Amino acid sequence: MLILNVQGKITEKDNKKNIVHEFDVSENTSFLKINFSYSPKTLADKQKSIALVSECFYKYNEKPSAQLAEYLPIKNLITVSVDDNGEYRGAAHRQDSNQEHIISRDSASPGFLKGEIHSDKWRIVLNVHSVSCDVKYNLTVQGGRNI
Repeated sequence: MLILNVQGKITEKDNKKNIVHEFDVSENTSFLKINFSYSPKTLADKQKSIALVSECFYKYNEKPSAQLAEYLPIKNLITVSVDDNGEYRGAAHRQDSNQEHIISRDSASPGFLKGEIHSDKWRIVLNVHSVSCDVKYNLTVQGGRNI
């Protein structure tokens, strides 16, 4: 059963912010399957990429490298955290821009805690670590009695 289906856009002004999506889980749910994807993974604009790398050198008082291009491509990074009625259930701080995570009573994807799937208010937090261009994302949560 589809519990949550969200499409959104993250812009550079959303850097270092958290985007929260809340959803309700009904009784008799024994697993949750979370699918999260975003695009693009990397910044396509090479000139902007080089300018961003150069800015970082200056920000941290480092001498700029003669080969700024060696730090390319600039990657966007958005990670997923999950809470069950305010209690931490885990996080996936992965570089992959296409992710699937499962949480159930008996097992869970790496980074998440297995345990009862309570009929409560749950939330997924998209942790925007870094975006250097507009990024579109898709987030779905499915639940049911059998995986």
